[in-house]
Amino acid sequence: MPLRADHYLWSAVKPVPTIEELKDTSSWEKVLTLPYDEIAPFVIGHISSISIPMMLVWLTAIASLFLSVWYWPGLVFPSEDPRVLAGLTVGLLIIPILLVPLHEGSHILPFWLAGARDIRYGVNLRQGIIYVTAHRFVVTGRVFAIIALIPFVFITLILGIFILISPLWWKWVLSMTLFVHTTMCTGDAALTGFMNSFGKRSVCTWDDAELKEAYFYASVQTA
Repeated sequence: MPLRADHYLWSAVKPVPTIEELKDTSSWEKVLTLPYDEIAPFVIGHISSISIPMMLVWLTAIASLFLSVWYWPGLVFPSEDPRVLAGLTVGLLIIPILLVPLHEGSHILPFWLAGARDIRYGVNLRQGIIYVTAHRFVVTGRVFAIIALIPFVFITLILGIFILISPLWWKWVLSMTLFVHTTMCTGDAALTGFMNSFGKRSVCTWDDAELKEAYFYASVQTA
C-alpha cells in the first residue's frame, strides 16, 4: 500500500499513512469520531484537561483578563477621556471580528504547505464556531499541532507587541481583544491536547468534509 509523505515544510518527517491504512485495524485504532455538530460539547468536556496547549491558552486568557482590568480607564491609571463604551465595542467586538479572516487564514497556509489542496471552511452558528478543514487529507499529530496552534501563537505575538508599544487606552482595548481571541483558540488547543494524550503512540487524523466528521486514530504499537 503506497504511503503519502507530508510535503514542503514537513518533507523530512516519516511518511503518513493513507486513509485505507488507518482503517486497517491491525495497525491503527480509531479513538474518536467527532461530528462537526458536536465540536462545542467536545471542547467544553476537554477544556479543563491538563495539556501544554490548554495550559498556554489558560495562562494567556488569565494574563489578558488581568491586563484588561489593570488598564481599565480611570481604575488604576488616570484618564481624562475614558471612552469606556467605545473601548468595549472596539476591543470585544470590532477587532475580534476583523481578526477572523487572519485567524482562519493562518490555518489554511500550513494546511497548504503540508500538501492539502481540497481545503474548505464552514460556519456553525448554533455552536458559534468557524472551522477550516482539508477534505480526506491525513495529518500526523505533530503537523496537526502546527496547523491548529499557529493562529494562537501568531496573533498572540502581534497583539502582545502592540499592547507593549501602544498608548494607554489602546493597551486596554487590545488586552480585551487578546482575551476574546484566546477564548476563540480553546477548540484548537483542546483538540491538540487530545491528540497529545496518547503517549508514545503515533496519532493521525483526517476529515470527511462531506459527512462533516473528523476521525482520530492512534497506532496500536508505540512509535
